[in-house]
Amino acid sequence: MRPVTHRVTTTSARPARFILRACLAGFFLCFAGFSYAQNGLNSIYSAYGIGDVQLRDYNGYYGMGGLGAAMPSITTLNENNPASYGYLPHNRMMMELSFGGKTANYVNSTQNVNAGDFTIQKATMGFSLFKNWGTAFGLRKYSTVDYMTSGSRFLIGTDTKMTSKIDGTGGLNQFFFSNGVRIKKHLNLGLSLTYLSGSVNRKETVDADVSSALTVDKNTYYGNFVFNAGAQYQFRMGKWKWIAGGTYQPERRLTQTIDNSITDASGNTLVKDESVNGYFDYPSLWSAGLTMYNDNWKFGADYIRQNWNDVNYKGSGFQTTNSNNYSAGLSYTQPRKTIFGYMDGPTYSVGVNLDQSYLIIDGTQVVSVAGTAGISLPSRSNLYHYHFAIKAGQRGTSTYPLVKETFVEFNFNVSLASLLFTGGEKYR
Repeated sequence: MRPVTHRVTTTSARPARFILRACLAGFFLCFAGFSYAQNGLNSIYSAYGIGDVQLRDYNGYYGMGGLGAAMPSITTLNENNPASYGYLPHNRMMMELSFGGKTANYVNSTQNVNAGDFTIQKATMGFSLFKNWGTAFGLRKYSTVDYMTSGSRFLIGTDTKMTSKIDGTGGLNQFFFSNGVRIKKHLNLGLSLTYLSGSVNRKETVDADVSSALTVDKNTYYGNFVFNAGAQYQFRMGKWKWIAGGTYQPERRLTQTIDNSITDASGNTLVKDESVNGYFDYPSLWSAGLTMYNDNWKFGADYIRQNWNDVNYKGSGFQTTNSNNYSAGLSYTQPRKTIFGYMDGPTYSVGVNLDQSYLIIDGTQVVSVAGTAGISLPSRSNLYHYHFAIKAGQRGTSTYPLVKETFVEFNFNVSLASLLFTGGEKYR
């Protein structure tokens, strides 16, 4: 009699379809969030250039001061260094969503104002179809413009006093496609292709009375591709493992299109200039970091520098200098023993961050100092990870014309993963 051949195929089609649907839903949610995010922070420092730039990624390391140059992508996706994707576990797909909120108190020589905001910060998908090769793509909020100022001025040649209110909104989004490859056991190399795009919008309303109000709109649109290359090297010293990492992003010229218009109180367009095409030189950026870790502890520090002196960007009332961003942090976890072996347990983290901004206003550089803390909780399957983090600090001073900003930021990051098995087994 001809023997019967049985075939058992193990696949994760259902989990894969579930994650795919979750990814699509997440991306649609994030696009809606980027389009309709609430404004209201009123940060005057976002009025310059392309706004407040977030140099550090929104991921599971946010509670460690936002470390990234020498951190791996295992339970979270680390876009700060594309080389980290070489650590992605083989045959795994991961979807990561990041949500954030901020409350702030602004104080200057005459005012004391409170504000708050909530937004979707990032949506990323990462996967490793080939051993030692990880890929990620997604979008994140790269810069934010959100401010309001008011004052008065006199109409030229008259004694007529007019009030002026300026509202700034917008910012840039980062669309990225990144790859990281592990070469043998120690070296990871990575490359990220990013498209930066968005608009910075400035609306000024000037009026002597309600019937004579004029609104001046200036909308500036930016866009271009940006490249970021990274490397990470892993080695061992005694009982500790180490990762040294670094990145380099060359200077890029962003295309710039400016539209201007003037409307009256009834909404009628009085003046509309044709678009003016130009460019904005966005400076080079590099980072370096070092991390040491064992089964329980992780310590790290890194540094990001952006060379604004090379592009000589300045304007009325301000000038720029090279920016420096320092971060250090540590975390502790106790792996839990299960029938499947040791798996991740809760991870507790703390960190500090010092940001010396590129802005110099009235001869004073804008500096921010903050502390962070976080907790990461794995699911029973160890495929999902939930990261909670808080960041509290202060930026600037209350000495005119600067503003002292005391802030508290909240971050919730969820990483959803699925195993991608292919093929099957045969037995007779």
